[in-house]
Amino acid sequence: MFSVNWVYGMWADEFRKRLIGGCFQGAISFDKDTLYLQFIEQNGETYTIECKFIEGHLILFLSDKIFDSSANKKGILQFKEIENQSIRQVHYNPKDRWICLSVGQQHQLWIKGFGKFGNILLRDTNTGETLSIFKLSLKSDWDFQYPDINIENELAAVSIVPTIEEWSVLGFLSQPFSITDLLTAQHNFLRTYFFEKNKAQLKDQLERKAKHLKKIHSESKRRLVEIAERRSYKEIGDLILAHAHSLKPGLSKALVTDYYTDQRIWIKLNPDLSATDNAKKYYGKAKNEVIEQKKLQDQLALTESNLEETLLKLDGVLKAEDFRGLKSYQKIVPQSDTLPYRLHEFQGHQIWVGKNNKSNDQMLRMSQKNDLWLHAKDVAGSHVIIKKKGAQFPQAIIQYAATLAAKNSKAKTQQVVPVIVVARKFVSKPKNAAPGEVTLQKEEIVDAFIGE
Repeated sequence: MFSVNWVYGMWADEFRKRLIGGCFQGAISFDKDTLYLQFIEQNGETYTIECKFIEGHLILFLSDKIFDSSANKKGILQFKEIENQSIRQVHYNPKDRWICLSVGQQHQLWIKGFGKFGNILLRDTNTGETLSIFKLSLKSDWDFQYPDINIENELAAVSIVPTIEEWSVLGFLSQPFSITDLLTAQHNFLRTYFFEKNKAQLKDQLERKAKHLKKIHSESKRRLVEIAERRSYKEIGDLILAHAHSLKPGLSKALVTDYYTDQRIWIKLNPDLSATDNAKKYYGKAKNEVIEQKKLQDQLALTESNLEETLLKLDGVLKAEDFRGLKSYQKIVPQSDTLPYRLHEFQGHQIWVGKNNKSNDQMLRMSQKNDLWLHAKDVAGSHVIIKKKGAQFPQAIIQYAATLAAKNSKAKTQQVVPVIVVARKFVSKPKNAAPGEVTLQKEEIVDAFIGE
């Protein structure tokens, strides 16, 4: 809005009145987006310009700051080559967006707009070389093609006068329009700009947080329903004990009468265990299942509370009309993730990636026997689970999950990483094992190409 040619014309006229015959005292910056240019007018008064870069756009302000030696130690001094040199002329092209100050006998200080490519440049007129630039990120400015300046006609140059429509955009409906009016308009614009920017950032942050909480809530609820609807491990243990007298050692499964439904059902057994030990194994699963249900229920209650609070904050941010209305929402502390894994979705499949050793164990307990388990071979790393969906796991899904396993391991700097892929039912947690430690009954290897 303020990078238009007539705005630069107004400043050029102001500089002619105030600076010609004075001198450039110095320049200092305290951050990458603000530069102070300090001058001494012909009458000895200090005249300071604040050059503010808003997303690349240059906006000029008058400043009452006076910098002493202590300020010089905190900031970075700029354009030392022209300190204490006189301002001989102010150049401006009514059809362009720049102002050029002739400083001393051989230097020019260029205040360049050009939309998002605003910058301040110092030029040696003898060599035509650019000596220094303020915004170092604009590397092309080292080779900036300086416009021709017709010094003879410069004094006669007249700034383009803004139209009524341009005045009205800045908030003024009638003439005259002075530098004071321009500064007021710029301050009002920045106040609105930063308010809207902060409001949008808070809105985005809260919406992402609400989306994340809804995902946690949905996943926790789905898992609770899944546990509630499947056959209880305790009941399976009871059935094994009830039929222990007829279960011979070495059986991998047995057809028994289900006293709860009066139906005949198949029960899977470990052939290396007795009937009693098989029952104990199911009772252990039942105990873990109860613990998991309790954690999921607590998690649901906490998530619902956090979600309600987040939605209330979001509503407050959307209704805010000024900075005071946003103040109470400025410090939003993100809630830590309550799921033990980071959820990825690829081609309709859910992929879990463990966050640490403790969460790897928790994620293992939450997974199902027909899920697919992956881990970078022979190095520390996250467990990865592909949730079962359909009869087969597509190769593209396996390859994607293998890459996640590789990137979340100590081998992430390698280009090709071997990754173990095995059904979850072949992964077990040994008694007294360290967090994250498992044993495998079988394994297959796929190569993950991190460089791809």
